[in-house]
Amino acid sequence: MKVKEIMSTDVEVAKVPGTVEEVFGLFKNGQHSGLPVIKEDTNKVVGIITRSDLLKNPQEDQIAMLMTRDPVVIDEEKTLTEAAKLILRHDIRRLPVVKNEELTGIISVADLVKVIPNMEVEGTVTEYANGHCTSSWINTPVPIIGEIMRLSNADSIPLLDDDCKVGGIISDTDLVKAFEIEESLEKSDMGAASDENEWTWDGVRDTMKFYYGVSKLKLPRVPVKEIMTDNVVTVYIGAEISDCAKKMARNKIEQIPILDEDENLIGLLRDRDLIKTYI
Repeated sequence: MKVKEIMSTDVEVAKVPGTVEEVFGLFKNGQHSGLPVIKEDTNKVVGIITRSDLLKNPQEDQIAMLMTRDPVVIDEEKTLTEAAKLILRHDIRRLPVVKNEELTGIISVADLVKVIPNMEVEGTVTEYANGHCTSSWINTPVPIIGEIMRLSNADSIPLLDDDCKVGGIISDTDLVKAFEIEESLEKSDMGAASDENEWTWDGVRDTMKFYYGVSKLKLPRVPVKEIMTDNVVTVYIGAEISDCAKKMARNKIEQIPILDEDENLIGLLRDRDLIKTYI
């Protein structure tokens, strides 16, 4: 099967030059985790910007400063196996699809997962989960959750209640939805005469003060349980991998906590783990 057969062709894009405010709404509504970036007046891909980029540097407002330049792309005639290999090799979630260097679509991990139930893949969840799982407490403040996710390079983490059972899950989508835009004024001093000593009266007199508006993204200081997803889809150890793929596709989720027979958290199955079935 070729990339062009399952790729999304109705692609939202970001443009440079441009500001984060222009694309923030697309990330905040939860429908997009990443956007191809094209140069103004062209359809050539020059970068890609993700919701994780916003979380890692919420003070920056220029798309060009946040985006990944010269992103990995794939030709629409390539196979799904080739797409899966590129995604796994470069540790990314989506590939801009091109034809003659022009953007024609995008293929994501979620697109590949939807096909897995039709592939008659055999195996259980423990054969594909990577065994690494970061978690936290449901009463942890949201800004600290953001730091935990940044430091662990996690795009989602299960949250435990007071009984150490899974009480919720938080993803970078939830964090972006919770972002508040903080407006402030900043001041810049610019000397009109460069040859003046700044400490002389003439130097002070000739200094012009510029005030400019600055927009910064800020996470609310509330317990994470107030913004987490509490209706958590889970699987048990030993679950068939094709069933896990169906659950992910049906619920439009990117990860599923893995539980043992006593309902204890033992791992996290990510959609990226599932696309190893293509290789």
